[in-house]
Amino acid sequence: MRVRPARPEDLPFLQDVERAAGEPFRALGMDAVADDDPLPLDVPEEYRAAGRARVADRDGRPVPYPARDPVDGAAHVEQVSVHPDRRPRVRMRRDLR
Repeated sequence: MRVRPARPEDLPFLQDVERAAGEPFRALGMDAVADDDPLPLDVPEEYRAAGRARVADRDGRPVPYPARDPVDGAAHVEQVSVHPDRRPRVRMRRDLR
């Protein structure tokens, strides 16, 4: 798995990761979280265009991705989504920052 900046063609896959990452909340009775729509594509595009979105790429598809914002001069992780099929095998790495 390699970590790289998100590309425009990754954005629909990131929405798929968000949907899948929300689904386990259903088993906890948190249907509203599971049913929450992913962000519209223009939001992750803003992160990507600003260089604040990275992905861990497995077989050409993003698996986890963080989105980060600058807060008080430091990186603040706004969101991390990991596809549930990959959670046992994915280790968040320093490279994702």
